[in-house]
Amino acid sequence: MKIVNLFLLLILLIGCQKKEDTIDTDDVSVLQKGLIENITIDISGVEREYHLYIPDNYENAPIVTLLHGHSGSSDQIIGLNNTKAPFKVWLTIAEEENIILIIPNGLVGSSTHQGWNDCREEADGNPTSDDVSFINTLIDTTISKYNSNAEKVFVNGISNGGHMTYRLAQEIPEKITAFAAVVASKPVNSTCTDSTTPISALIMNGTDDPLVPYEGGQVNGDRGIVYSTEETVAYWVNRNNTNTTPVTTTFTDNNTSDNSTVTKEVYANGTNNTEVVFYKVTGGGHTEPSILERYGALYKLIVKEQNGDIEMAREIWDFFKTK
Repeated sequence: MKIVNLFLLLILLIGCQKKEDTIDTDDVSVLQKGLIENITIDISGVEREYHLYIPDNYENAPIVTLLHGHSGSSDQIIGLNNTKAPFKVWLTIAEEENIILIIPNGLVGSSTHQGWNDCREEADGNPTSDDVSFINTLIDTTISKYNSNAEKVFVNGISNGGHMTYRLAQEIPEKITAFAAVVASKPVNSTCTDSTTPISALIMNGTDDPLVPYEGGQVNGDRGIVYSTEETVAYWVNRNNTNTTPVTTTFTDNNTSDNSTVTKEVYANGTNNTEVVFYKVTGGGHTEPSILERYGALYKLIVKEQNGDIEMAREIWDFFKTK
């Protein structure tokens, strides 16, 4: 009798364990925090992929979306492929400041490189994907699943990702609290309709950028025509109706070997408390300034100098968190 009871108890325990093992492990809002890689989502019949960083206390947390450049990826932008990655610093900031990060992956266009459909009319190599719907859905899904803060939704993109950031600010400005575009300028010929909605903007461009010309013109590789950086800043100053005379700060040239310096211009008092902040990286190339993540000499033969006086991600978060 004791053996039978013991056998029945064993069956019961196994059954309970099996039931527990069938918990839906895809329900990341319950079971997973930290960096969650390679999540998939269907967007109009197309499977799209993204990474997600979930902090310990995700309820009411701000959201920052990170957009990689042309030929980049969601792995590359945060250094998962073991390359230098200034955006990797966002992971540290997210842990410190309790931020949700959305890190989407672009699709391959006719150029055979991965990127974003950013509205530049002449950039034929870009994919034709509905990237606005993709990112819009990711924002909505994240807010719903994690009860995050819909009033604190930010986007930070670089190069092609910076141009995609401009597109989001034109097409879904009601979803975005503020944005930061790095080494990117407003397209001259855009297939998107410009919005008039005020939205706080940060622009960070290098004066010696060999790919996206600081003075405006043809982007390297026949990838569209852009306005100059100064014209791009002026557009956002006018759209937000900010002060037209900035408060200017020059950063200490702590890294004298990088052949570059940084000046920050703040255009404040815009409509709905918006502002425009411009980081002029004099001598800087098609790179993100970083103190911790330094590009090698071979890569800089293509993109030119990388400033080492400021940490891009921390400067941008300092801007976002005041909005």
